[in-house]
Amino acid sequence: MRPAFVDLLCCNSCGGELGLEGMADDDGHVINGTLRCRQCNTSFPIDSGVPRLLPGDQNRCVVRENTAARFGFEWHEFSKFDQAVETMSMATWFSPKRLSDLAGLTVLDAGCGMGRHAVVAAAQGVERLVGLDLGHAVDAAFANTRHLESVCIVQGDIYHPPVRDAVFDAAYSLGVLHHVPDPKRGFAALAGKVKPGGWFQVWLYAREGNGLILWVLNPVRRLTSRMPLRLLKLLSGLIAVPFVLAAKTIYRIPGLGSHLPYSQYMRWFAVGSFAKSHAIIFDQLLTPVAYYMRRDEVLALVSVPGWSVEAIEHNRGMSWGMTARRASATYSDNASNKSDALPRQQPATR
Repeated sequence: MRPAFVDLLCCNSCGGELGLEGMADDDGHVINGTLRCRQCNTSFPIDSGVPRLLPGDQNRCVVRENTAARFGFEWHEFSKFDQAVETMSMATWFSPKRLSDLAGLTVLDAGCGMGRHAVVAAAQGVERLVGLDLGHAVDAAFANTRHLESVCIVQGDIYHPPVRDAVFDAAYSLGVLHHVPDPKRGFAALAGKVKPGGWFQVWLYAREGNGLILWVLNPVRRLTSRMPLRLLKLLSGLIAVPFVLAAKTIYRIPGLGSHLPYSQYMRWFAVGSFAKSHAIIFDQLLTPVAYYMRRDEVLALVSVPGWSVEAIEHNRGMSWGMTARRASATYSDNASNKSDALPRQQPATR
């Protein structure tokens, strides 16, 4: 980690300020050292360049840790990526905000995985970005972002984020909250880390438009989420072959492809390497927790006092992109590319 980021972090035991013990190497990182709380004296290791600010035993959760471990395997196995392709993908997931909105901001990347979004955000000109993840994906993320002066990768829990309150201009969590046992709790835990007037961008699986996945993939996932990871990687590679062939052939036939199920998604799926397609299939089969959320459930995430929904968009007909803002009273709705007023009183989630 770079010493300049210590002021954004906090003790996971009491929330106190941290002091850095350790020397930076030639590229500005403390590779091995200690972060010590100035209030309760709890110490946290910096190991292989990453601060390990994990929660105490009383706040651990087997389900979250299992999910993080399985995703950690994925992000190590598929740690290489094409920045141009990832920029295009992130721009879609980031809607209704724009990637250019990140310029000059201090940002929290909640669930950073292998660091691909942090790399894209850095290219947009973020001032500082903290990438947070619970599992050992952080080691792949550090390797992918080590050269970036504006990025710090931290191992920590979204439910108990080890960053100071109200220090970030913005936060985003793309494809993460629908993989935690309680997405609403995850949003609430992260929301307090954003400054008044700041915003929070989320991307989530939609229930609307995903009937086929709900009826077919979910039952399959109950089995594949328990499979040994090496075997699952082999299986997902075999499954990826017909999907890639269909995406690059049948879905490109004029007059036919646009009328087939998941046409927008499959046209996006056809972009990039086979390794990326393999990773997408692996990702879909991997996780033990995956919520497909209705529009009202997505809106209901924003029930934290002082927060309101700024905009929501149905993305490719199968996911939700939503921007929430702290201490904002502006509402708009871009779902289906049309605008109408959002309800000020959020509907209850399930």
